[in-house]
Parts: sequence; structure tokens; C-alpha cells
Amino acid sequence: MKISLKSISRLVIGYMLVAFGWWALHQWNEGHRLFETEKALLETRYESAGTNQTQQQKAEAYKKIERRWQKQQRMVLSEGIFLTLCLAFGLWMINRAANREVMLAKQRRNFLLSITHELKSPIAALQLTLETISKRELKRETLEKLCSNGLRDAVRLQQLVEDLLLAARLEDNWRPLPEPLDLETIVRDCARSLQTRFPKANIRINVPPNFLPVQADKPGLTAVVQNLLENAIKYSPDGETVEFTAEKTNGKLRLTVADHGIGIPNDQKNAVFEKFYRIGNEEVRKTTGTGLGLYIVKQVVSAHGGTITVADNHPKGTVFTVEI
Repeated sequence: MKISLKSISRLVIGYMLVAFGWWALHQWNEGHRLFETEKALLETRYESAGTNQTQQQKAEAYKKIERRWQKQQRMVLSEGIFLTLCLAFGLWMINRAANREVMLAKQRRNFLLSITHELKSPIAALQLTLETISKRELKRETLEKLCSNGLRDAVRLQQLVEDLLLAARLEDNWRPLPEPLDLETIVRDCARSLQTRFPKANIRINVPPNFLPVQADKPGLTAVVQNLLENAIKYSPDGETVEFTAEKTNGKLRLTVADHGIGIPNDQKNAVFEKFYRIGNEEVRKTTGTGLGLYIVKQVVSAHGGTITVADNHPKGTVFTVEI
């Protein structure tokens, strides 16, 4: 029989609460028993001396044991409250850490499934293309088509490897090396690359004429543009417009990528920037990807001292806004 982590956590929490409650009750009863014993001994001594009950309660010895009993009551109560808070906080931390480990394990599993698919598909396609070219006499038109398909698969593999390497470097205190960059050239190069992989993509680029060079890390900025555009294309219907806009406001570079795709639920708008995170189950998800794209974008933008936000587009879709 399989027992879930939540069930085990609840059993442990229940046991510790019962054990702590029993300890507190035991301390309280022991203190009360000691107080009653000392009071009985004192009353016996005073009765033998002929002192009445009113005089006994006014006696300093009686007040002393009464103060000691009240002090013990306050101590048990304060310790109970403090230990309860510590117990609750500790159990919350343990449960939070355990849930996070389960989530990370699931994300790592999803990543392995997705990376296996992402590598296997283009490699198999390239192998088939090369075998076909090497074993058959083909017409020029057919040969060009096969080469075009092979090039598309090679570009996908190259982009995948670059994302994996950049993700690894980002974990090792990666620092950008800013240089003057022609933003429009970078965007159009990324668009051409994506157009090879997604022939039905409709990318609209809005960069003002004579746009001044931007100071940024070239591989980093390229990764930001590439991943935002790719993410927008993958989660949009074929042929739907993906719009890229660049502008400078208050001395900052603002990049906006808007699509009219499926959108992102409000409760997942922050989670999409986590490593390996992808909406849905990897085994049934139709959209390809590794869950690294938006993570890379977030880390690169943060390394440049910038911010990235995600909002709903209207009437549908998503808008990502980067400010550097």
C-alpha cells in the first residue's frame, strides 16, 4: 500500500501534537499535585498551632507556595505557547521542503522526458535525411527539400545545446559582458532562424528607424529575444501574429513580445520562470520544449539589472515585457 507524503506528514504532526499535549498536561497536574501537597502540610501545621483558615491564607508561607504555583502555571503556559509555535514553524518548514523536493523531482522527470524527445526527434530526422541522400538518386527539387528539413533540425539542435550551456553557466554566477549591439539585426536573425523551424510563423517586428545601439551581452540578449519569440510562436495558433516591439523610455530599453495564443493562468504567471517548469503533463503535452526558455530569459534579464513581467493580452494571449 502506497502512503502519500501528505498522509505521513499529517500522522507525524498529529503524533507530535498529542505527545506535546500530554507532556503539558502532565506538567500542569504535577505542579498542581505538588501545590496541594504543600498546602495540606502547611494547613496541618497551622491547625496544630490553632490558626484559623483566614489567618492561614494571609500567612507569608502560604502566599509563597501560592506564588510559586502561579509562577509554574505561567511557565507551563508560556513554554506551551512557545513550543507550539516552534513545532508549527518547524513542521511547516519540513512540509514545505518536502513538497518542494517532490515538485523538483517531478520537474526533473518532465525535463528528462522533454529533453529526450527534443534530442531524439531531430537526430532521427537528420539520420533519415542523410541515409536517404546517400542511398538514392534524387531530383534537385527533392534534394533541396530534404536539405531544408535537415537544416531545420540542425538549427533546433544547435539552439537546444546553446540553451543547455547557457542554463548551466547561469547557475555558475554568470555575468554579462555589455557591448554596443544593433537590436534590429539580432531580432531579425532570430526571426529568420525561427521561420526556418516554424514556416507558418507570422512575426511582426516593430523597431523604430535609426534605433540607437543597446548596451547588453550579445549571447544573453540573443537568448532573451530568441526564447520569447519561440515561446510566443509555440503557444499560438499557426499563422497567428506574434508582435515584437522595442522602445526606449526613461533611458531604459523596453522589449515587448505579444501573442494571441492560449495565455497563461494567473496562478502560474510567476511559476513559468522557474527552471524546467512547463504547463501540463510532459507525457501528454503537444508543444515541444524543455522548460528552460523563460528561466533563461528571467536570469539573463536579472543579470542585466532589469525586470520582466507577464500580463494578459486582449482579447486573448500573453504579453511579456522586458526592461533593461
